Amino acid sequence: MGSGNIAATGCFKPYGDVVFASDHSPDGNSVYTLWQNQLRDSTGTWGLYRKGKCSYSGGSFSMGSCNKEMYEHSSRNAWGGKGSKVRVKACVADFGDDTCGSWSSWIYND
Repeated sequence: MGSGNIAATGCFKPYGDVVFASDHSPDGNSVYTLWQNQLRDSTGTWGLYRKGKCSYSGGSFSMGSCNKEMYEHSSRNAWGGKGSKVRVKACVADFGDDTCGSWSSWIYND
């Protein structure tokens, strides 16, 4: 599942905890995917645990990946609860302000 705009796509693959950044335009700009990981604590409350950026500058019409180690949705996590979910946002590193799509829906990390 992922998030994209005209020139970039960001995806997350739960099996293996891999974040992808894909470049769809020969504009000379690199792309990146922002990601957020939430955990559920022992009371059932969700909260931001980690966040990051997966950058790719390998050229247009290609894709890079970042392998992350995340808690599984069904296993006990650092906050004493069970539950892990991730969302991504694709961005283009434009000159000046970067251009980003919207956040994907939450993806449970099974």
